[in-house]
Order: sequence, then structure tokens, then C-alpha cells
Amino acid sequence: MALTRKISLCILFFNLLTFSVCISYGQDKEFKKLNSDAQDYFDAEAIDEALKLYLQADKIKPKDPHVTYMIGICYHLQGHGLLALPFLETSKKAGNESLGVKYYLGLSYHLAHRFDESIALLQEFVSKADPEQEEMLETAKRTIQYCKHGKELVKNPVKVKIKNLGPSINSKYRDYVPGISADETVLIFTSRRDNTTGGGVDPQDGLYYEDVYISTKADTTWSPAIKMPIGINTEGHDGCVGISPDGQEMYIYRDIKKEKNGGDLYLSDLKGDVWSLPVNMGSSINSKYKEPSGSITADEKVFFFSSDREGGLGGMDIYMVKKQVDGKWGKPILLGPEINTSGHEDGPFIHADGKTLYFSSTSHNSMGGYDIFSCIINTETGQLVEKPKNIGYPINTADDDIFFVWSADNKRAYFSSYREGGYGDNDLYVLERDEANSALVVLKGTIKSCDEDKAIAATIKVTDNATSKIVGVFNSNSATGKYTVILPAGKNYGIAIEAPSYLFYSKNIDVPLLNHYLEIKDSVCLERIKIGTHIVLRNIFFDVNKATLRPESEAELERLADILIKNPTIKIQIAGHTDSDGNDDYNMKLSDARAHAVVTYLIDKKGIGKERLTWKGYGETKPVAPNDTPENKQLNRRTEFEIVSK
Repeated sequence: MALTRKISLCILFFNLLTFSVCISYGQDKEFKKLNSDAQDYFDAEAIDEALKLYLQADKIKPKDPHVTYMIGICYHLQGHGLLALPFLETSKKAGNESLGVKYYLGLSYHLAHRFDESIALLQEFVSKADPEQEEMLETAKRTIQYCKHGKELVKNPVKVKIKNLGPSINSKYRDYVPGISADETVLIFTSRRDNTTGGGVDPQDGLYYEDVYISTKADTTWSPAIKMPIGINTEGHDGCVGISPDGQEMYIYRDIKKEKNGGDLYLSDLKGDVWSLPVNMGSSINSKYKEPSGSITADEKVFFFSSDREGGLGGMDIYMVKKQVDGKWGKPILLGPEINTSGHEDGPFIHADGKTLYFSSTSHNSMGGYDIFSCIINTETGQLVEKPKNIGYPINTADDDIFFVWSADNKRAYFSSYREGGYGDNDLYVLERDEANSALVVLKGTIKSCDEDKAIAATIKVTDNATSKIVGVFNSNSATGKYTVILPAGKNYGIAIEAPSYLFYSKNIDVPLLNHYLEIKDSVCLERIKIGTHIVLRNIFFDVNKATLRPESEAELERLADILIKNPTIKIQIAGHTDSDGNDDYNMKLSDARAHAVVTYLIDKKGIGKERLTWKGYGETKPVAPNDTPENKQLNRRTEFEIVSK
């Protein structure tokens, strides 16, 4: 993640020789001394120190064409081309007509979205520059293309509101890579502040080493960000890559000083209110090269990451890796040339919908630096369904816009950008839009013990009822009991919440045709395994007006059998219930037959002793809700079991 300043000697000599101004003998000695010392620092590539002295010289003799020119160069080398603009304009107005000032001023005009002025100056530079200035010529040509793309994008701005996250989050240093929990109550990000762990400065770019910071939101206000403890942070580079959708895992980029690779990705688990020591994610993801960013799907089965390893298509490329049956990651798959280019692709983020991939690129039709793009991808194969498109201005600017993450409802996105009105360097921003479609269900709440009202560390298993396959396993927080599960539309889901010594809790969520965002709050209490305890089996399904178990019931029946197998002394009664529609006698017989069908399955298919099982149909005699709406009637049509002996 650390940005590397590369200043070739040819560029230095070019910058220094293209324009010279003789300082008369009558000028102030201090002014000459500042210029001389600044030049020495510049020659030694100590740009920060050189800039300080040039700015002091500018105060003594404002509008000096040489000093303002050098200030502009220093700002550009620091990555602050917008700050360079007024100084370069001053130098040019004072008579500096060198190709150097046209080159750097052209770059500044591009960053200021003054595209036509940028194109004019850079085209002049390209036509007159020495062919040996290959790097500068390449940058000029690329920036001209950026300007042309920018002109088109600015013509059709997207309707969003962009807001700086404010001084509680941002600082005068670089703040970037937001990781946001699905409920948007936790923000973890990376910063290069002067209180970095160990107090060290990276010799490659002169900036403080990265550390991870965290903030929480109450109502609409973010708390002041605090640095996470030692263990998460080290004396080297430590950066938040992202948070898993359930908020229980954090992905970290770590570049340890004593290691000779480019930096790896690590995983930390939230245990109660403490994040565990990060663990390397392994050789399927990490290499001897640099892996600076990544993102995981809502079911936590596919991980996207960036790497500059050999065999890619450009500088930084995006890969995906799938979790195998044994829980380990498989071989990485390089995404194709429709995503990866000869430039850099970084900052992947896979939306909770499981198909929309966001990433940043210096190529495609970027309007400058990194722009944010989106595409639709098949996470099974890595093949594109829809090609990448620039998500537009003013989200994207002529500077770097990267590390983009959406909220689950698609109404807010958090990202890193350097733009006017910020607090110093890169800041974190949030965009909001009025209209958004997100075909998702977010199931959230708390899980506690019914008899003690204390939080439980439970496992939430999500099953595709059509196939009986588990599509995701999630966990509640052991300290708070909070859980979050994200379910893309298109399936009928069985939800089972389980914990040792407790009966499972089941829920059915059918979202095959959902075309909008839906949030379901369901705080659950789990019953201990004891006489008199009963639960509703919400994922037992029968054919209409029949006692024939449908295949979708298999996962729920497996869970019920598992309880009986693990607790071999308990005896249960299966109870069948109906709504009030139809004849009373018919309903009684139907409910009895359905309860009997469950008992028969457990005996014949799972080998449960028949002496442990009884059944009874109650028809419509024990409703749990008024039979006045389709939803309430569905609640009354249910199968239950009760522990009658232990």
C-alpha cells in the first residue's frame, strides 16, 4: 500500500536545466542561501526538506519564477499536484516558458479538471520534448487521454451527494481503505499518522508506517477514530483491507520490516470485543510479491485480491480464489483482460449481492490516476457477465479514487479520495444517492439464552432449501450476541441457529422474486435442552393438502435427527398444526398425518428408535396468530417438536 516515489536522474536534470534564472548579486543573502540549501536537498531527493526551504524563499521574494517553479515540482513529487498549480501559474506568468513548466502545469490543470488547458500544454510538451525523456513523454500522453475521458464523463455527472467523513475520521495525514460492517456501525480504516506504532518512517516514501484505526457510529455520528492495539498494529505497515459481511472477521495487509516479500494478507477474528492476532491467509493468496487488498463474498466462499506477482497482465492485477470443501483456499484465478490491463488494477470489492465487482484501475477509460469501475461477474467461474464501466463523475475525479465499498442497501458508498476541501492528504468520503436497488435480505439481531438473557456465541447456518446445500456459515458475537447475515435474492433459505447445549432455532426466508433491499430484525433466544421445551420447525414443507414431505425439508429433518442422536435419552412429540381454512375434521386429520410423516422419516431414514417418538395433530385448535392475513395463516401452519422426557 505504501506509495513509492520514483525520481529518475534524467527527470531531475531535465527539470533543473530547462530553465535558469540568474540571481543578481544584490539579492538578499538569505534568499540565496535558502535557494542553495533547497537545491542540495532536492539533489539528495529529500523533497520534503527542499520544499520547506523553497517556501521560505518564496516569502522573501514572492513570484520569483525559479522558486515558484521548484515549489511546483516539489509538490508534484509529493503527489500534491493541485497545490502546485498556483505556483506553476505564477512561474509561467513571470516569464518561465520552459517545457518543464508546461509539463508540470499541464499535469496540474488535469487534476483541476481544466482539461482543455491541460491538453494544450501537454501536446506542446510532447511535440518539443527530447525523445530521451521517455517517462515524462509517456506520462504526458497518458494524461492527454485522461483529459479526453474526463471531458466526456463530466458531461454526464451521476446524481450523488459526496461528503467528507469529517475530523473524527480524517486527519492531515493519509486516511484510506475503509472497511465497513454490514450494519454500518463499525468503520475500520488505514492511516499514516505521526502516532504510528513504533514511530517509524518508511524510507521509501518518507511517510509514517501504516496503522489500523477504528470508529463506531451511534445514530449518525462517528466516534473519534482510535488506533487499534499492538498485535493488530506492528512497527511495519498494517492496513485494514476490509471486514467480512457479518463483522466478525477483518482482513489486514501487513508488511513486516524483517520479511523480504512485498507484504501479505492476514485474517483476524473478533472474539467478543477483542480482535485476535492476525494469521497469514496462506500461499493460495500470498506470494513473494505484494498482495495489498482484498474482499470476500457474503457467503465467505470466494475471495478477490490484488497482486503484482509474475504472470499477470500488467502491474497490479486482480485475482479470485474459491474455498474448497475442506475449508482451504484453492488455486488463484487471474481475472481476464476485460478487467486486468497493462496498467494497475487494485482495491477489489465484491458487493453483498454476490455478483457486482468494484475495482479501481489506471486504465480502461479512467479520467486520471485510479478510477472506480464496476462489472457483473460469475463468482463460480470468474467470467464476466457485464463488462467494466466507469461509475462516473463526481465519484471519480482526475486524482486517485480507490477502495470503494457499498452499504448493503446500495444507498451509501465509502471510498478514499484526494480532493479539494479535505483535511490534508487522502481522506475518507461517503456518497449517498436517493434511489438504489439492491436485491438483498439482511437478517440481523441478537442471539441470547432464553433463561439467562445472556449473549450466546452461536453458529448461523444458511441452507438452500431447494438443494439442501449449506450456502453460508456465520457466527454471532460472543460478547454482544449480535449477528448479521446477508442473503442475495433468488432462493428459498433455511436458517438454523445452533449452539452447544441449546435447541436450534429455525427460520424460513423465501426471496426468489425480491427486487429490492429488505432488512429483517430478528432477536432470538435459544432454549436449553430440557423437558417441556419446544421449538417450531419452520423449514418443514409438505405438498399442498397432503402429508408428503417435500425435498426442501431435508436439512431441517437432519438437524432434528442430529439433536436426537447427540442426546440419546430424550423423547419428543411431533405436533402438527393448520390454519383455520377448510373443514375442522379435515384439518385435524391432515395435521396428524403430517406429524406422523415426520416421525416416519426419523425412524426409517435416520434410525431413531420409535419408542422415543410420538406424534399428534392439533388442526386449527392452537393458533399462534389470528387467522386474518396470509402471513398469520402461514405462522399457524407449522410443525413443532417438544421434549417430553429426558
